[in-house]
Amino acid sequence: MEEKGPARDPDVAHGSEERIADTLLREIRERRGAVGPPNGLQRLLALEDESAPALACGGERPREWFKHGDWRVYAPPVEGGVGTVVASFSGADGREAALFRDAVSGRVFPPFDLATAYDLYVSEGWVAETAQRKLSPWQLDAFYRLKRFVPRKVQLAARRSLARRQQQPEFPAWPLDRSVVRLLRLFAYCTLLAQGRREAGFRWFWPDGHRAALILTHDVEEEEGFRLALEVADLEEELGFRSSFNVGGWYPIDWGVVHELSTRGFEIGSHGLSHDRSLFGSRKAFETQLPALRDVIDRLGASGFRSPSTYRVFDWIGELPVDYDCSMPHSDPFEPQPGGCCTLWPFFVGKVVELPYTLPQDHTLFTLLGHRTAELWLEQATAIEEEFGLIHCLSHPDRGYLAEPRNRALYREFLTAMAERREVWKALPQEVAAWWRQRDVGEVQAGLGTVRIDEGADVVLEPPARSLTAGRESRL
Repeated sequence: MEEKGPARDPDVAHGSEERIADTLLREIRERRGAVGPPNGLQRLLALEDESAPALACGGERPREWFKHGDWRVYAPPVEGGVGTVVASFSGADGREAALFRDAVSGRVFPPFDLATAYDLYVSEGWVAETAQRKLSPWQLDAFYRLKRFVPRKVQLAARRSLARRQQQPEFPAWPLDRSVVRLLRLFAYCTLLAQGRREAGFRWFWPDGHRAALILTHDVEEEEGFRLALEVADLEEELGFRSSFNVGGWYPIDWGVVHELSTRGFEIGSHGLSHDRSLFGSRKAFETQLPALRDVIDRLGASGFRSPSTYRVFDWIGELPVDYDCSMPHSDPFEPQPGGCCTLWPFFVGKVVELPYTLPQDHTLFTLLGHRTAELWLEQATAIEEEFGLIHCLSHPDRGYLAEPRNRALYREFLTAMAERREVWKALPQEVAAWWRQRDVGEVQAGLGTVRIDEGADVVLEPPARSLTAGRESRL
């Protein structure tokens, strides 16, 4: 008989917390006089003064691509702008699309709907309008039917061939895409102009004035991975870290290892029921598998989930019985389902907090692309810290991954360097998800950062004045 893990009350973990959060959010908005629910950009910037004039939106107009240098935005256009041209984009067919400000009324007319642009970024709503190379659904299904008969070396050769075929797309940029970073600053710029001021306070992204956050997550791909997970945990604990291990449902669970990791302060998450695309293959399959997935998540005591091979359907993520999901890449053209949410910060899919992974996976970096140093990981971490985002490293403890001495040494090199970055909050995924949920309703001591338009019209974000990093800045 299979041993069960620690029990978990889903009503306490989800229903009660959600009701409390909804009540708090409603009360806060009533106190501040806010009208209607905030959009994703408003929730991300979280201005101290939420009574900013509404910006013009695109309504139900057809979406189109806009360009500004190497920045690409997919959104409905805003038409009928009047006033002075503040900035210009290239719209459909090369026509100019301008950002206007009417000095008389103070109204600001962006060239496209900013809130919808954000939604289309994080939901990957732009995917159908790009020519990304990827395997078709029937090719993926055929692969998973035949996978167990194909030698590992042949599988890797096929993945390397696919990686060369997919190449690096123009959009989203890889390894780092700053699309939402730029959109957030444009939104701040337009909002401050519409308010008639050049500076405002906003709820800082991370606790205690940290510049960025770091989380480490691992997907355990095989039964042997449990033993190897303990070796990875030893390495992390030696350097002062804790991480999350996502357990799959296609092999026996070693409850002894699960218990040991939990008692040592590590987190256990779910990696799905089977290592294929079946959960998100169809709506019927999703609804059929959800009860069994809920049972596994409850037995693991898990609060987080990562879909096998990061397969996903955006809207369905919000129905998962977890507090957070970490299936969405920031930008990853090398997965079987390539794409990216283009953001360096967590966001909400319904009631679920999404924690996108923002560093290239260990398998991608070391196995598919053949990197021999941790330099790209460290450079990416530095760039994300400069943008005050979430540094999320996804790796695997199994053979062919971190179990290989060379890869383990590179992971140690990365952790050793990150341990010295005192301005980065090192946390468990469940802690970051809980923080983001509390930050969203304004019931945490986040401290107020400052957003301002400087003399060169750049938008500057500054951490709270009393933080460890006072005076540091990030510029558009």
